[in-house]
Amino acid sequence: MDPELELIRRQAEHKLPPATWDFLSAGAGTESTIRDNQAAWQRWWLRPRVLRDMSRVDTRAEVLGGEVAAPILLAPVGRQRAFHPDGEEASAAAAAAADTVYCLATSATTDLHALAGRPGRRWLQLYVSEDRELTRQVVANAAAGGYERVVVTLDRPVEATRPRSRRHRTLGPLPDGAAVTTHLGDGSTREHRPGRWDRALTWSDLDWLAELGLPLTAKGILNGEDALRCLDHGVDSVIVSNHGGRQLDGAVPTAVALTEVIDAVDGRAPVLVDGGIRTGGQAFRALALGVRAVLIGRPYVWGLAADGERGVGRVLDTLIAELRETMTLSGCAAIADITAERVRDRGGACG
Repeated sequence: MDPELELIRRQAEHKLPPATWDFLSAGAGTESTIRDNQAAWQRWWLRPRVLRDMSRVDTRAEVLGGEVAAPILLAPVGRQRAFHPDGEEASAAAAAAADTVYCLATSATTDLHALAGRPGRRWLQLYVSEDRELTRQVVANAAAGGYERVVVTLDRPVEATRPRSRRHRTLGPLPDGAAVTTHLGDGSTREHRPGRWDRALTWSDLDWLAELGLPLTAKGILNGEDALRCLDHGVDSVIVSNHGGRQLDGAVPTAVALTEVIDAVDGRAPVLVDGGIRTGGQAFRALALGVRAVLIGRPYVWGLAADGERGVGRVLDTLIAELRETMTLSGCAAIADITAERVRDRGGACG
C-alpha cells in the first residue's frame, strides 16, 4: 500500500470507535478474500516501453457515457455518516472536485435527493426490494435527481457472517438525524432492512429493472457465463466484484476473475472492477487487462473518517498521481495506450 494511504488508514482507525472500524474493515469468514484480492494484483508484472514522448501524460478517460479526470471511481459504501458527520455528501463533493464518479449506496445515511442538482456525476447502487413499487419509486426519483445509472448488486442474497464486526452489537454511534434507511429521493424514507431485499431474484428481474428508465450496470460478477447472460437481460456494463471480500469467503479474487470476464464479454460491453486496489499501479494493471475503470471502497472511506471531504480528496489525488507516474514510466501517454502488452503474468505472458 502507498505510504500516504497507510497514513490515512491509521488516522481513520485512530478516530473511529472500535465497532465502527471493525464494521468497515471486516470481511466474511476468515477474511481470506480480502487478503487474496490485494495479493492477486501483484501477479502481474509491468512491461514498460522506452523512448516515448512523455512530455504530456493524460489520465482522462471516457467511462459509461461521460468523461472523468482519471478512471478511478468511488464505489458504493453504505452508512457513511457513521464514519464522518458529513458522510455521503462529503464523498460526493470530493468526487465532483476530482472530476470522477460517485456511486451512492442503497444503505446510505443521506437521502439521494440531497445530492440532486449538485456538481458531479452520480450513479445509484441498488438492492432490489421485495416491494417492487418501492424499487420502482427509488429508481424514478434517482432519474429525476440526475443520477445517470443504476448499479444493481447481485452477490448479496443474504448478508454473510463477518465475525470481526459481529462481535459488536451495533455499528457504532450515528450522528443525530442519521438513519440507515431506504431513501426515496422525495424526502420520505422507509426503514432499511436487509431482510427485505429480494432473495428470489432471477434473470427476468434484470429485464424489469432495465425497463425502469436508467441504464443498468450489474455488480458482483465473477465469471464469464454470468457476465454474458447479464448482457442478454438489459445490462449494458458489468462490475467484476466480490463485495470487497465481505460476502463469500474464499471467492475468486477480482484480479483473477477479471480476465475470464473480459475474455467472455469480448468487447460487447464495458467491464469495470473493484476489490483490493490500493495503488495507482494496481489501477494501471486493471486497465491493461481491459477494464474501462476501477472503483475503490475502503480507501476513500479511510479518507472520509480521517478528514471528511478533504480526506477523500487526498486519497483520490494520491491514486491519480500514482497512476500518472506509472503511465509515464511505462511509456503510456494516454489511457488508450495502456494495453495488454504492458503487463505480464508472473506465470507467463499476458494477452
